[in-house]
Amino acid sequence: MTLTTLKVKNAKPGRHTDSRGLCLLVKDSGARTWVLRMQRNGQRRDYGLGSALDVSLAEAREAATALRRRVREGFDPVAERRKARKIVPNFEAATRICHETLREGWNGGHHAKWLSSFEKHVFPKIGKKPVGQVDSACVVEALAPIWLEIPETARRILQRISVVLDFAHVKGWVPEEVSLRSVRKGLPRQNDKRGHMEAMPYADDRTDPQNGKGKDASGTASDPTALRVAA
Repeated sequence: MTLTTLKVKNAKPGRHTDSRGLCLLVKDSGARTWVLRMQRNGQRRDYGLGSALDVSLAEAREAATALRRRVREGFDPVAERRKARKIVPNFEAATRICHETLREGWNGGHHAKWLSSFEKHVFPKIGKKPVGQVDSACVVEALAPIWLEIPETARRILQRISVVLDFAHVKGWVPEEVSLRSVRKGLPRQNDKRGHMEAMPYADDRTDPQNGKGKDASGTASDPTALRVAA
């Protein structure tokens, strides 16, 4: 037998069924909650639809109908709620976690220089932004002040930001992989004549025997962390 507004109001503690899985749960305390029971992928689950104090019987039925439709289309309410509860760190915190996780595989004092470059040039600009919101525009904002002044360092930092965002994607903090290919299009063309690369440890200044300029075959300063992520 389906529920009525009067039955909802006077319901005793327990589970009271309306229709097609919609139920009113009444606790001993008097709290009343709407629940839709459905079976998905062979597993029966209850999906909360809100308090009966805020959601009327008619609204609960409409919400149940809409949720059934979405589940048939592939929507997973439980997964969505878990995703909403997941704490996403800001960019600085994500970078430090990435650094701590990957540093064991780096050479010599490279890890100290790697992190200090972020502390000096990146964190003041975008460190407090949630890592899931860091995109090409944010990276351009961070690198613009140093792009021409210390071009090789700026390119290294660009590589390292890409490492952090890849790491964040693997951790589930960034839903989709972030491509930074467009960053250079938002910055002036470099000629490496206005500035120089900041001093860095020997391990961080790998020289290519072909050109003797510390660059790889593409002309970009090599970064051991970029090689590690590619591996």
